[in-house]
Parts: sequence; C-alpha cells; structure tokens
Amino acid sequence: LPVAPSATTTIDYCEGATASALTATAAAGHTLVWYDQNQQLITTGAPTPLTSAAGSTLYYVAQKKTLSNCEGAKTAITVTVISTPSAPSVSDVSYCQGATASALIATASGTNTLVWYDGNQQLITTGAPTPSTANVSSTTYYVAQKTTTDCEGPKASITVTVNASPAAPIATTAVEYCKDDVASALTATASGGHALVWYDTDGVTLLSSAPTPSTVSVGATDYYVAQKNTSSNCIGPQTTI
Repeated sequence: LPVAPSATTTIDYCEGATASALTATAAAGHTLVWYDQNQQLITTGAPTPLTSAAGSTLYYVAQKKTLSNCEGAKTAITVTVISTPSAPSVSDVSYCQGATASALIATASGTNTLVWYDGNQQLITTGAPTPSTANVSSTTYYVAQKTTTDCEGPKASITVTVNASPAAPIATTAVEYCKDDVASALTATASGGHALVWYDTDGVTLLSSAPTPSTVSVGATDYYVAQKNTSSNCIGPQTTI
C-alpha cells in the first residue's frame, strides 16, 4: 500500500476570500484520491473550499498506485475560515475653511486594529489621516478593521466637508457722537443665511447682541462684528467699527 501523501494539513482563509483548490504531493506512479469531510469520494478532483461562512472543514486525500489500484492511508487537511470583523463605527466630520483639523477617528472592537484608506481607496500606511482644511471641499476616506490573523472586514466611509467661511459683514466702520449724546446700538448687514456675531472691544469676548457705545468720555473705541453661516456655523473675519 502507498503511504499517505504529503500535504499542508492546516490551511486558513479569511471569510469571503478567494480560495484555491487543495494540493497534495503524490509519489511517482501514483495518483491522488480526494474525500470530503464525511470521507465520501470526490470524483471531480481536488476540492476548492468554500469561504462564505466561518468554521473548520476536514478534507482527506490518499494516493493510489496506478498499476495496482492499491490505495493507501489518508492525510487529513483542516481548512479553517476565520470570521471577518464588521465595518468600524464612524461619523462624518465638518470643518470651517482654515480651521485646525484633527486626525480622523473610528472605533474598532476587541483586539482588532484599524486600516485607513484615502479617497481612491489606496492604503494609508501612516495611520489615521488628518484632513486638509485649506480649500472648500468634500472628501471621503475609508477605514476597516483587521483581526490579529490579518482578516480585514468591509470598509466604512467618512465624509469630511470643509465649509466656506463667510466674508466680513458690511457696516459703517466709523461712527461719531458728541460727548453725552444718546447713542444707538451699532449695526451691520449680514448676507442671506448668516447671522451677526458681535465682539467686545478686545475682539474676543462675545456679546449677546449689538453693543451701544458709551458717550460719557471723549475718545475712540473699537468694536468688532463678524457673520456666521447658520447652516455650517462657520464664522468669517471681523469688521472693525
């Protein structure tokens, strides 16, 4: 009787991967005989494992002497299909033009690691990308999670939108009063879909509404106003009054 044929007895695939037909090495003057996990003869030759579901499947192969038809012992081959992870949890991101961006984030489960791709789905080897906010744009990035056995799951998409900053609002930039006059609240004109944002004399402290200048002392005071896009919340440059 021939000896059991030589073969790789443990084969791993990721779920959904493209599998190849099993292989074994027969001695000279011998042919291979393949069996399924129930040790039923496979008449079509070496089987190609299914990878559509996670799990382990046994196959068997023996060699048969072509002159005598004597068949020897079987070699067992275990094919394991490893489950792939689901797409990671992500959220789309919006920035105002010129804002400082942060590296994109996604949530991987368990011991899985994240794999990042650019808008062309090319691998980013440096890890999570930090979007550019230099130009108004909409860019899609992709991220998947990979197991410790290098099985990578489907990609999730993250759309990064960079919104335009509004222009400075229109205002009368020089207002004059006589000392002790009754002053009115300052005014400016916002464009459609925008709201005015008023700042105190330091240009930083936000005011709840347009300020009314004090006229109790002689002198000049600067106030500041910008406009904010009510959809994107992007605030543009300030106009000085």
